Amino acid sequence: MEPGTKLGHFEIIKPLGAGNMGEVYRARDTKLERDVAIKVLPQDLAGDPERLGRLEREAKLLAALNHPHIATIYSLDEAEGARFLVLELIRGDSLELQLAQGPLPVEKALEVCKQIAEALEAAHAAAIIHRDLKPANVLITPDGKAKVLDFGIAKSVEVSADLTATAKETDLTVAGTLVGTPSYMSPEQVRGEAIDKRADIWAFGCLLFETLTGRSAFGRETLADTLAAIVDHEPDWGRLPEGAPLVPRALLRRCLRKEPSRRLHDIADARIEIADALSGDRDAISAILAAPAVAEITRGIPWKLATPIAVVIALLAAFVVWTTTPSPPESVITRFYIDYPPETTFQADSTLGVAISPNGKSVVFNANRQLWLRAIDDLVATPIRGTEGARVPFFSPDSQQLGFWGGDGQMKSVSITTGRAAVSLGSAPELAYGASWADDGYIYFGQGSGGILRVSANGGEPELVAEMEEGEQAYGPQLFPGGEWLLFTLLSGSSSWNDASIVAQPVSGGERKLLVAGGTDGRYVPTGHIVYSLERNLLAVPFDLDSLEVTGGSVSIVEGVQQSAAPRTGASQYGFSDRGGLVYMPGGGFSATSQLAWVDRDGRVEPLPFEPRPSGFFDLSPDDQRIALGIRGDDGDWHIWIYEIERGGSQVRLTTEGNNEVPVWSPDGEWVFFRSDRGGNHDIWKRRADRSLEAELVLDTEADVLPISISDDGEMLLFVSGLLPNFDVGILALDTGDTEMLVDTAAFESLPSFSPDGRFFAFNSDETGQPEVYVREVSSGRTFLVSTSTRGGWFPRWSRDGKEIYYRPWNSPGILVAEVDLESFSASDPVEVSDIVMRAASIFDVTADGQKFLVLVPAGTDETGGRGSSTRLNVVLNWFEELNRLVPTEGS
Repeated sequence: MEPGTKLGHFEIIKPLGAGNMGEVYRARDTKLERDVAIKVLPQDLAGDPERLGRLEREAKLLAALNHPHIATIYSLDEAEGARFLVLELIRGDSLELQLAQGPLPVEKALEVCKQIAEALEAAHAAAIIHRDLKPANVLITPDGKAKVLDFGIAKSVEVSADLTATAKETDLTVAGTLVGTPSYMSPEQVRGEAIDKRADIWAFGCLLFETLTGRSAFGRETLADTLAAIVDHEPDWGRLPEGAPLVPRALLRRCLRKEPSRRLHDIADARIEIADALSGDRDAISAILAAPAVAEITRGIPWKLATPIAVVIALLAAFVVWTTTPSPPESVITRFYIDYPPETTFQADSTLGVAISPNGKSVVFNANRQLWLRAIDDLVATPIRGTEGARVPFFSPDSQQLGFWGGDGQMKSVSITTGRAAVSLGSAPELAYGASWADDGYIYFGQGSGGILRVSANGGEPELVAEMEEGEQAYGPQLFPGGEWLLFTLLSGSSSWNDASIVAQPVSGGERKLLVAGGTDGRYVPTGHIVYSLERNLLAVPFDLDSLEVTGGSVSIVEGVQQSAAPRTGASQYGFSDRGGLVYMPGGGFSATSQLAWVDRDGRVEPLPFEPRPSGFFDLSPDDQRIALGIRGDDGDWHIWIYEIERGGSQVRLTTEGNNEVPVWSPDGEWVFFRSDRGGNHDIWKRRADRSLEAELVLDTEADVLPISISDDGEMLLFVSGLLPNFDVGILALDTGDTEMLVDTAAFESLPSFSPDGRFFAFNSDETGQPEVYVREVSSGRTFLVSTSTRGGWFPRWSRDGKEIYYRPWNSPGILVAEVDLESFSASDPVEVSDIVMRAASIFDVTADGQKFLVLVPAGTDETGGRGSSTRLNVVLNWFEELNRLVPTEGS
């Protein structure tokens, strides 16, 4: 089918693949405004009752399964004379394609196979046997998730007299007697015997072998040789990675035993064994090490001698493991990662978005504006009911409750064990600047310039415990053991939280003590350290609790930890448990390495030929040919660069002094306006794009200001002024220098954008509890809402004709568009025009024709929107061991 073909309310976008049992297309569901995959029978088989029956059976089997590692079916439909499946659209490559490049790294191979085992476990529990598990039927998403496809479709192979045909040629289904794909068929399938779930376990063993070696376990040049190898030969065990203690040789042998009665009976056992190996379980690793040694050395030895020799070898292997790792199991440092759920992104913005429970058993993170919970020893994260729009998660001391800022001006808590609804504890009207649940029964939370407050864990009226002087802001309070002193981050006289200090102050009031100068988000660790964040790294100093004194210099302990998306709250995305577990979001936050890309309305991504850099705000020139972009240099300073989209992708640095950010083009494309601290304050400057003149000061003010939008006549400039969370929107007359505040309330207003005729501007406000998009008439002040309360809105941009507004949804990826009628002040329901996962900074621009969007995406994003680096959390168990080694204390 050609792109544009209609099947009912589905519009074909492009083909994704084809086989003898179906052609798969990417399509647009015009009713629900989402992209899907459609599987249609080939034209020559469309009337085949047997094939139609198989298609219907596939639909019923998939409908019976609901698992994150199994492709989801939406419906079985019929339109235009075609019967087709509507399936979840999964972005990524098949495992077959990845293995064509060679074997996977051991840890990745095990992680992928563990997820596949989970899928099979769910299918077997529903009495469904896959019968055709192979790399081609497994997709790996850009964030590393395995998705198993084609459940319940019996693919048969005709064993004809011509056994010289290659196994590859007979992979596709033809009428015949054998069911499966030759290289992955079990011996009982080859013999035409009845099969059960152990046939899937055999295929799983073949797949596990192939991910580790890059070679098929039994595949040969011809079908006859392949079938003979399955029945009579062993895989080449020597191809398994040498010296890798995680390689589950014993498990592989149990999966690939010829006799079903001696084969592993339940795929859940394989999943558990792989999980133990990945988690560093000492018993599992000992068994894995010992098993192949026994098998190899005892081969060919008379049975009377083999048994005692095997026992001695096993004891020696256990002795080697024990003597080479004398520390008890709890001291073993284990590193792994937690992938984000499919179609979600990290959404912490300027607030804390990750937490680990004090007992170290659970991790909570913010994804798509909701809190998700995952047990450390589990594989699946689940959204926490009642936490939509929530931020700043923190655990109770007993690890049973989760506190959070609800986004509606309330501090809340929810049980993670009972499933009861979240309850309000008290008001927290400003964006919570960090919070912690103390042993004294209070929750302490920051309010920026509003100081530090506490509220009873049972609810009540918050009380002020630490007042701020003018120009001061507080973040991240934590009660020291003993309950007499508070630890928190204090910002004074600067807009950068990297210039803040870590201080201690008595709860009852009194003089503060400076502990660390230059850093943010300090936390006390029970090992006798204070850990804090500086320039996207975690540092630690030894600390004496009795004297409240730092006893040594700072040491960098973790590099590349994501910080606040803007200089707003000082949040750094990390947390630790009382038992020594560390969780953190890797990366650099707002300035993380990103690449510029075009994305069209169908979601296709076209990375631009510019080296990925730590990037910030950008603006597309009026002629769509140049990009003004803020880039963070190796020295930590920000500068404005101009990228030529045509002209071979040339790049020119526009600014040379101070820190320069937030570029905005003049309507004629001759000037770039930007914020700079070269004069001491954060003022607005401009410079000609051709650099023929030096930069000129445009607006000199004591306030912190950012230029955002210039009217099409070049006479007026919209800016944002203030310190978060109290940004307001103002307007500057460029000819006279006069300013006026247009939106000045207690809410957070930002990112204003002029309509093409200059009569209106769109902007963000969080007066409803989450950011929404509004439009206001400049002259009258009349205002109306554009975004919807369910999805919120962020970073509005106008179409060039003024009839549409594009914006980012607040609680999910993508770009939305709403039609606006400025005469009647109305807006249509928003429609998604792209589901692209962008950087958390939410920045984008749109071309003059409204067909392409300029976005910043994570470095490595390809044309499908897949990311080269996954969205994931890093977890380190028993991290305190590493901390004590890197930063010894006086008692250690």
